[in-house]
Amino acid sequence: MNPNLIASLVTIALVLIIVAVRVRRMMREVRWNPVAMWIVPVIFALLTGAIAVIDRVTGAVGIAAIAVALIAGGGLGWLQGMHTAVRVDKANRAMYVKLSPVGIAIFIAVIVLRIGVRGFAGGFASPAASPGTMQAGSDLVAMVSVALLALITGMSIGVRAYLQREYSQAA
Repeated sequence: MNPNLIASLVTIALVLIIVAVRVRRMMREVRWNPVAMWIVPVIFALLTGAIAVIDRVTGAVGIAAIAVALIAGGGLGWLQGMHTAVRVDKANRAMYVKLSPVGIAIFIAVIVLRIGVRGFAGGFASPAASPGTMQAGSDLVAMVSVALLALITGMSIGVRAYLQREYSQAA
């Protein structure tokens, strides 16, 4: 079996497992700490930044695409927050959150789209990892892939910003 195929299949399997666990958690009411809920967006932002650097999406156009995707994701996240059931328990400094199915569907669609873009473009190996085999359009594929990660990061930030507002406004 081709090592690139094995690496791609392992990557897809890991992503599917992580997404399945995440979706399962998103489908039920979960207790959120208003401070700790910001850990996931920070991890997403660091991961997106690291992948942007590894994939060499650091030019002006790439950074602009990432910024637009981050802002668009923030708007989608805010919209998702507006359709999320939230109960605030100020005494225990907690929120009980059940995310909307629409937000979960968008999250899954973006993950699947990113996997599809990377998979159809030749796998998950970074363009920087194999400079001698750069294909035409690989820069565009890398930029779209990182922009989709930025979209997810923005969604994560947007929904948490909305939830933070709800927590702050609760009596």
